[in-house]
Amino acid sequence: MDFTGDLKPINLAEVQTKLQWNLAHQQPDDTTEKVILAAILENVRDMVVDALEGPYWSANWQVSDKKIAILNITDQQVGTLQPESASFIQDFQTDAPHLITRLNKNVQKIVADN
Repeated sequence: MDFTGDLKPINLAEVQTKLQWNLAHQQPDDTTEKVILAAILENVRDMVVDALEGPYWSANWQVSDKKIAILNITDQQVGTLQPESASFIQDFQTDAPHLITRLNKNVQKIVADN
């Protein structure tokens, strides 16, 4: 069974793998940038679930590629995540492991503070 469709990329090699899979499976308008943005948001959502040990909060783009809002169970914003550079795409392309680690630390802090 091929689980590539479920892949949540954490580096550029995985982004390319996911993009090729998407393009081959009826997503002809997909781009590297779209895969990166989806991967970032999916990874942040997983981080939130892990930090709370359940799917109690959510994460959504507040401003695409610029700001992610963390929402509590009543959909009130309890925190935000922002890129270090001009955009999340740029941060991912420059140093994806650093971005993922930084996002996880920030999610942990938001959860601990709330």
